[in-house]
Amino acid sequence: MRFRARSTTREAFMSGFEKLHTENVRAEGGKRLLVLPVGTVEQHGPHLPLTVDLEIPTRLALRLAEEVQGIVAPAIPYGARSLPQSGGAPTLAGTIFVRGSVLTEYVRDVIAGYVSSGFRSIVILNGHYENEPFVFEALELCRREGQLEGARVVALSWWSLVSDQLLRKLFGDGFPGWHAEHASACETSLMLHLRGDLVGETRLDNPTPPRAGIYLYPVDPAKLSNRGVLGSSSPASAEAGRALFEEMCSNLAAVVREQMQPG
Repeated sequence: MRFRARSTTREAFMSGFEKLHTENVRAEGGKRLLVLPVGTVEQHGPHLPLTVDLEIPTRLALRLAEEVQGIVAPAIPYGARSLPQSGGAPTLAGTIFVRGSVLTEYVRDVIAGYVSSGFRSIVILNGHYENEPFVFEALELCRREGQLEGARVVALSWWSLVSDQLLRKLFGDGFPGWHAEHASACETSLMLHLRGDLVGETRLDNPTPPRAGIYLYPVDPAKLSNRGVLGSSSPASAEAGRALFEEMCSNLAAVVREQMQPG
């Protein structure tokens, strides 16, 4: 796999998938990296679109594919259930989900299909907090059944590529943890940088972000978020989004080099 310098041409932002057909897919799959974004449709407060969890991993996938001459697969658009302590209240409109068991089987079949079609280097980029365990479980099922033989796979969520040092530099001590970052400083900043045309002017803060790892019933929506914002969106900026995205791209390229390059 050969890395190259970034290009600014229009062609660089094409996925490459549209050029595949039944007679070239095995040959291309044997020499090209396949990048699969996984996200969901989910409420992200009054200022961000329902597609945040698709936009961020897709843009990251396009950047990686550009650098390694890879291919971006069509994204998986629907993900696991948005939980109250990490996605806001279930009463907020706009969240579309599938059951975790359904997502697991779906991702399992998709990955097995790509390996069967000849792809040997696959990166799965997740953009939805609740997806992660189900994506990993899907890969474990594939591994156990021998459906990953001959392939190398990296699966990760974009926030695993962000260092604590950068978070402190950008946001000080106000970072609430990734579970409660929903519709907050990082996601808003990234969207301002990547798709500023989709970001509204409202900036909301939630003074009491939900605690991680605690499920409470009955759910009190007023104690979970401020109109869908779990943390604080007011510190967000396009400049912070650029810094986050560039670090993510750099760290992702390093992971891919380490895992995919021979030697």
